[in-house]
Amino acid sequence: MRNIGVVLMMASTLVCSFNAAAKANFSVINTGQSAGSSEGLIVSGGDWFKKRQLVHNAILIQHEQGDLLIDTGLGREVEQQVAAMSWLNQQLFAYTKTEPVIDQLQQQGYDFNRLKAIIPTHLHWDHASGIEDFKALNTPVWVQENELETAKKHAPPAFIQSQFDDPAINWHFIELNSTNTLGFAASLDVFDDGSVILIDMSGHTHGQLGVLVNNEYLFIGDSTWSIAGVNNNVGRSALVKWLVDLNYDQQQSDNLVEKLHQLSIENKKLVIVPAHDEIVAATLPRYPKFLM
Repeated sequence: MRNIGVVLMMASTLVCSFNAAAKANFSVINTGQSAGSSEGLIVSGGDWFKKRQLVHNAILIQHEQGDLLIDTGLGREVEQQVAAMSWLNQQLFAYTKTEPVIDQLQQQGYDFNRLKAIIPTHLHWDHASGIEDFKALNTPVWVQENELETAKKHAPPAFIQSQFDDPAINWHFIELNSTNTLGFAASLDVFDDGSVILIDMSGHTHGQLGVLVNNEYLFIGDSTWSIAGVNNNVGRSALVKWLVDLNYDQQQSDNLVEKLHQLSIENKKLVIVPAHDEIVAATLPRYPKFLM
């Protein structure tokens, strides 16, 4: 009986170790914020008298098999990069208080050997700006091939060529499989343990990715700029759509928002995180603190 007890305790320890290994920790790294705009511009039906200051964040995910950087926010060369935009678009997408991801990591003594990959949710200027900062480290940048191909064919303000046309950037094309995750038909389990799953959320861009962490937090890129878009099943304001065309496929984008809306109703425990929503971001751990 004593031997059986030892075996059971060993089995229990192995199960606990496996469960611990299947968890990922994450932290929000803020690289800047918008200069401020009316909520009515950010989301259809928003309060025109309410000022919002959207954030430009990256997410650092820690895992025993290596770390992942989701998006890069505003990088060291952002001023030179946005110079490619028209004056009007520079005013529309004005930003402030920039502090690049790579500088914040260096200040905290981060071991860059731990960084397995940079994974942009998509290649719009405010998500890809810091990619260049990591090229000397030869960090792999994971994207779907159609995302990079489309980005190279389009002009500012959505895509800025200088952010990804450097041959020194270590692009790595990923392929999603047909595994269904949260009702999405294509996904990729990064560590094969369910802790970090990339999900196809095309629509805003040709190959936008969502990121599911621990089956609890769903980072949705720019599927919507505000959680109100998910809650109310609405997209960006009509005025913004008229001023600048940001969605690769408007119908696909609308369908995605509707799908996220239904998911939020069906799965109340799931925390849905739009990339720029400063209100949602304030509820998450900020670097160097991590979710434990």
